[in-house]
Amino acid sequence: MRPKIIAGNWKMNLSEKEALALATGLKEKLPSRLGDKKAVVFPSSIHLASVARILENSPVSVGAQNIYPSPLTAMTGETGPDQLSELGIGFALVGHSERRQFLKETSVFCNQKISYLAKNGFTAIYCVGETLEEREAGKTFEVLSKQIQEGLGSIPSDIFPRIWVAYEPVWAIGTGKVASPAQAQEAHAFIRKEISGLFQNGKSIADTTPILYGGSVKADNVKELLGQPDIDGGLVGGASQKLDSFLALF
Repeated sequence: MRPKIIAGNWKMNLSEKEALALATGLKEKLPSRLGDKKAVVFPSSIHLASVARILENSPVSVGAQNIYPSPLTAMTGETGPDQLSELGIGFALVGHSERRQFLKETSVFCNQKISYLAKNGFTAIYCVGETLEEREAGKTFEVLSKQIQEGLGSIPSDIFPRIWVAYEPVWAIGTGKVASPAQAQEAHAFIRKEISGLFQNGKSIADTTPILYGGSVKADNVKELLGQPDIDGGLVGGASQKLDSFLALF
């Protein structure tokens, strides 16, 4: 059985004071509400070390919003896996729509990141999704297929258990819009089928790969979304950035 996961993407929205207060609140109050769910938070890189120290020995895991696929090297402005391992961080987002849109990261480059991360003990959360224009043009499945094929193709089956996928329809991120549970389920089922097709006997791999939904997930829709057969959790933006609304997701 796949776990249910709530992952909070704090983006650049929080000051240091706010991030540390939120981490402290989660450490104190989330364990009693967690149940059988898993929780991961993704602070800004400048807050990673401090948040990781607060959440050490708690049930809340900490991940990076971005990572450079290389050991220690002279890459100014980037953060390396070796540096994050020292902090006990074992998760990283890859290919978030904002990095695709504004920093022009491609699915091919995401493949390099995912492969390096998974081979070096990290869990990579690979983000895929279509824009509003692509959805209205009837290209949702075409876009998702290309992102899965380019981003996850050539990944060996033995490291695939270290990969999660997050479906984030770009038109539903930070807009207040949300895909209906039926729309989200349809996309998740398609993604799972695409993953299955990557391997000769891929159904068992696809069936065990967590696929999260990201797009205006809130307390009032999280239960129905997570109740869909192929939706295994949420990659949550705004609702994860305040303690009360984050706790309400569990």
